[in-house]
Amino acid sequence: MLEVAPAYLSDTEAATGVLALLCEQIGEPLEHGIAARRYAISGDRRASARPSLIASPSDAR
Repeated sequence: MLEVAPAYLSDTEAATGVLALLCEQIGEPLEHGIAARRYAISGDRRASARPSLIASPSDAR
């Protein structure tokens, strides 16, 4: 994903550019492509998790 949408591009710039075309070509949702790019940039597995699956501080009670 970084070869297609380098790290210096914002998520918005990457999503509106060639990353959207790549995801369409390979049949992958754009959200998955963005998540894979974030993971490639950060190395943090949480970057590819769905936001709804990440516990919020209020859930820790």
